[in-house]
Amino acid sequence: MLRIPVEASSAVQAPAWIEIDLAAVQHNVRELRAVLRPGCALIAVVKANAYGHGMVQSAKAALHAGASELAVANVTEGAELRAAGVLAPILVTGPMAAEECAIVVEHRLTPGLGTREQAEALAAVVRPGEPFPVHIEVDTGMRRHGITTGELRSFVHELRSRGRLALRGVFTHFHALGADEVPAMRAQLSEYEQALALVRDLGPVQRHAANTLGALQLPASHLDAVRIGGGLYGFDPLRGGGAIRLRAALALKARILGVRDVGPGDTIGYGGTFRCARPSRLGLLPIGYADGLCRAHWAGAPVLVRGRRVPIVGLVSMNQTVIDLTEVPEAGFGDEVVLLGAQGTERVCAEDRVPNGGSTYEVTALLRRDLLRVFRAAGVADRG
Repeated sequence: MLRIPVEASSAVQAPAWIEIDLAAVQHNVRELRAVLRPGCALIAVVKANAYGHGMVQSAKAALHAGASELAVANVTEGAELRAAGVLAPILVTGPMAAEECAIVVEHRLTPGLGTREQAEALAAVVRPGEPFPVHIEVDTGMRRHGITTGELRSFVHELRSRGRLALRGVFTHFHALGADEVPAMRAQLSEYEQALALVRDLGPVQRHAANTLGALQLPASHLDAVRIGGGLYGFDPLRGGGAIRLRAALALKARILGVRDVGPGDTIGYGGTFRCARPSRLGLLPIGYADGLCRAHWAGAPVLVRGRRVPIVGLVSMNQTVIDLTEVPEAGFGDEVVLLGAQGTERVCAEDRVPNGGSTYEVTALLRRDLLRVFRAAGVADRG
């Protein structure tokens, strides 16, 4: 059997691939840093494979552009960054199991503690006489990870009485999603600051609360640091209405690997949910929901062929998707199709894929991790 090594893949040979513009990531870091108050650090959030953009490469690009720290969702992500040679501080913002505490210590990760059980498990594996740095997450409205504001004082006292954990930061997480929710962010910030004020001798801890939206809309939340996730990759919660211009870093592409003509009344895909109303020309793309094109986001979505918009028709299959080429009769086998990104003067964006109540981040974060990614920076492409 012929075996083709993964290293032999290229964007030209691959039937579907992702292109990541690391220069855009760096541009976005610089744009966001420009609106922060002096002395406020930028923590780059690279969880979930950097929202689908490639965690290691995006982390290194962000650090090079001025991010001072990184944040991940879990211990496994932090360990992967360390294995890739990343030396910057790495904050684990999500919960961790007792069995993961030894990994946290081994890789010098900074856990964001949200329960007493986590603190006890971590203290049990820390060497005596070497207090291990930790942050505490305070819950001001998300009601998931984090201790309540009323528990903060006693929790800090317990950490210090153990002597094995050194408090280096206290943070909270805004739940606001849109530009019209500044009052909600302000209320959470006030609750967070009131909780800190009740802790006697809190010491020189790093305070951070703001995400991308908070950093852009609520200057009062520029404390010691802000945690920037979506903004790193060009997701602008203000949709261009703010003072900075972010650049989308990801493009998703595929090649047409089949063309056929069908007649009026022919159905397309599983369930026959789409029926052709006219003679049509269809193109087949070798990418489907197993690759991250979930039906909720991609049903009927426009894609770009030869610089023109054409729709997806029929249900997205596990590994294949059909597009309507009727209005682009010159398109054919091997043509490049842009599912996210620009082609000619047209652009299709992740923001366009999200129904009411959905998250833009789902569109890129769901993209299959082993789908070929081509990283571009300063005119140089690197495949990963």
